[in-house]
Amino acid sequence: MRTRKGQGVDGSKARTAAPRLTITISGARPPVASELRRVCRETLQREGILRGRLDVAVVNAAVMRTLHRRWMADDTPTDVLTFDLRDDPQKKYVEAQLVVCESVARVAARRNRGDWRRELALYAVHGCLHLCGYDDRRATDAARMHRREDEILTALGCGAVYHSPDSAGVRRPAAEKNRRTVQASRRKLRKHR
Repeated sequence: MRTRKGQGVDGSKARTAAPRLTITISGARPPVASELRRVCRETLQREGILRGRLDVAVVNAAVMRTLHRRWMADDTPTDVLTFDLRDDPQKKYVEAQLVVCESVARVAARRNRGDWRRELALYAVHGCLHLCGYDDRRATDAARMHRREDEILTALGCGAVYHSPDSAGVRRPAAEKNRRTVQASRRKLRKHR
């Protein structure tokens, strides 16, 4: 899920890109923070982004709901919000904020009989891929993005999460709902511009 280009969750503007890739994680205990940092770094590097700054916040459902309402005009919590702060998203550096929701990850993991930490890793990969130009508005683009997510997570030792063996290759209901929500929210944002 994306928000307006060049604006962060707190209304901040992009800073000049750092000479190396710096990833900060807030709101998670050290083992989860370390894994999220590794997943984000590897995802970005596999997509050719080797420098810049990425701030990742792990939040609960109430905080995510508030952010989702503010930035996407949707009064429900979601899995991940991506704030691309670059003036030119085509450049091979990153300046961004990701917000991932632990509460949503726990619910999805219970529903899919999986591990919430793997679900959270999926959200981080998903947000990073948005920063790398992937989109999930159309079904074909979403399928390509979800295949790439599972490729990366498998290579990192997490295994396929989006199309896990438990899901039998069927689109996960929460992801389908989020895809429709993002499309509707984007239409609303376009009207207000």
